[in-house]
Amino acid sequence: MNGPGILAQIGERDGCALWRVLQPFAALQAIGYPAEWDFKDAPDDGRTPESVRQYRHSVKLAAVATRMDAVLLPRQSWHMVDKPMEVNWFRALHNAGKCIIYEVDDDMFSEGFAKRLMLLHNHTRAEADERRMCIFDTLKRCDGVTVSSQRLATTVREFTDKPVVVVPNAIDIAWWRRVQRLGHKITPGLTIGWTGGSRPDRDIEQMVVAWGRIAARFPEVHFLVQGYQPDIIVNSVPADRLTLLPWMPLEEYPLGVANIDIGCCPLSDSAFNRAKTPIKSWEYAVSGAAVVASPTIYKQVITPGLDGYICETADEWETALAALVMDADLRRRMNGWLLDKVERQHSLEGNLWRWPAAWAEIVDHFRAHRPILLPIREFISGTVSDWGGGLRT
Repeated sequence: MNGPGILAQIGERDGCALWRVLQPFAALQAIGYPAEWDFKDAPDDGRTPESVRQYRHSVKLAAVATRMDAVLLPRQSWHMVDKPMEVNWFRALHNAGKCIIYEVDDDMFSEGFAKRLMLLHNHTRAEADERRMCIFDTLKRCDGVTVSSQRLATTVREFTDKPVVVVPNAIDIAWWRRVQRLGHKITPGLTIGWTGGSRPDRDIEQMVVAWGRIAARFPEVHFLVQGYQPDIIVNSVPADRLTLLPWMPLEEYPLGVANIDIGCCPLSDSAFNRAKTPIKSWEYAVSGAAVVASPTIYKQVITPGLDGYICETADEWETALAALVMDADLRRRMNGWLLDKVERQHSLEGNLWRWPAAWAEIVDHFRAHRPILLPIREFISGTVSDWGGGLRT
């Protein structure tokens, strides 16, 4: 597989990094493609002085970048006080002929993002607005953008005139199954589950009402929540029938999903949510679960009544969950149809080519429109010491 060499600087080894960098890069490396990643901050061993640690890290990144055609910034930006570092960083790379690509899989640009920062992460209005402005500024300096959905591409194109290329998420099915084979089911009997990160209660409230009703109708049904554990869910079903799994390392995350027989994908209709991708339904399908989901984004992948159920109201959620609870054959049949669709359309193996193709499109555009090089003395002033300084996720 041919294409430009790429170096990604990630902030954390979280779910976003897993889907957008770690797994596609590992798959590309396995076939000899020049794709590498590193943390944006120098590793801390607790003994090395900060200045030495940052210098070694900068030298390492600079050395790798000399072999690469482009640097990828997944969800990264500079703090406002660090903008001079950002200017030097971009100048140094551009003078070296390196393309800089922004990568994003969430709508971090619309007003809804600022509201989420305030609601879920305790930002003040001023802090949320500054965060968005920093992201806008970094985005506009980049030479192109990769995004995970067409909806997100439309939003991003409002803020840049550079190429915006859609690279859909894809699931590493072989890895997912390999991890799950290492564990065993820890929940007793039939289990309805939800996995996810922090979100507003409105995303899940209709599902939660249905969970309470299902718990009362079917005393044998168990429930599981993995990751974020909001009170609205914890208080909806009997404690002795609810398993709460904490945030798990990426290497172990599929083990928790393996406990779920009926997977729930609730999501309210908002601009932020409409830019997401239906990866939760794929995870449930590969784990052997039947899926009940909201129409927001999941109507893209689920054919109602064939390979899952699409629900909006609590009554609809209750009806769908009850049908699956009472009919094991229905669960197996719906899972089988959805799994077949995931394997044919959404596997990492089948979609791996999309990453190099997107990078090639952006790098080619950059080279065709590359600005005139700055004087060498200006290039030297912004090299190693400024590599990545001030970057934040």
